[in-house]
Amino acid sequence: MKWRFSLFFLAVVFVSLALHVHQASGAAYVAKTIHVDLDGRGDFRTIQEAINSVPANNNRWIRIHVSAGVYREKVNIKEDQGFILLEGDGRANTVIEWGDYSGDPWKHDTFTSATFTSWANNFVAKNITFKNGASNVGQAVAASVGGNHTAFHGCGFVGVQDTLFDRSGLHYFKECYIEGAVDFIFGSGQSIYEGCTIRTVERSGYVTAQGRQSPTEENGFVFKHCLVTGTQKAGLGRAWGRHARVIFYETFMSDIVRPKGWHVWHGNK
Repeated sequence: MKWRFSLFFLAVVFVSLALHVHQASGAAYVAKTIHVDLDGRGDFRTIQEAINSVPANNNRWIRIHVSAGVYREKVNIKEDQGFILLEGDGRANTVIEWGDYSGDPWKHDTFTSATFTSWANNFVAKNITFKNGASNVGQAVAASVGGNHTAFHGCGFVGVQDTLFDRSGLHYFKECYIEGAVDFIFGSGQSIYEGCTIRTVERSGYVTAQGRQSPTEENGFVFKHCLVTGTQKAGLGRAWGRHARVIFYETFMSDIVRPKGWHVWHGNK
């Protein structure tokens, strides 16, 4: 693996997302608001019920406001359920939590273990935390994100191994908190992480495992004005793909970052 980065790539990612992020900003006109409340004071008691009420091929922004509480459920947004704004009462107050993991008795793998999965284009989440509560079990995804024009503002992603599957598409993470130990931001998204706090926990590992497979693919991760800190030593990343691409731009790194920085994985060159 050769970690070759350029200002050109940085510009391409910034411009690509800047052209589309306004579509997923939540600032557009909201046609309808749905309320979710554990105590029954809203339209639904579960987040999945609220999402299921969004019609297929929806093209109007629908806000799903989730009141404070811990929602112990597995949530899935289908490919044809776009234009959803999922809004909590603060990432410390509104939490979606589940505990599937790769190799569990229900035969989940890494990709199906996610507590939260979004396949849709034009999706926004604000002020909510996605958590996988499994521990000491290997891969256990908190959130799996695909689709274009997806943005997360003030959200939390909590897990240990493979916390955030930044799977594919144009994504923007603004002032989010991401916690984990091993490869805990991974995938093939074309994504900007701006002003985010990245925290290592439990054991030594790697922050990223980026999955770019060929030199013609446009994907990669850019961390802009972020903070890398925590309680355990970590490398900045190891290559999941032979052409993995990650940039840390004007980011503060505490002494938990191993001086070598990067690791060649599985003999990739």
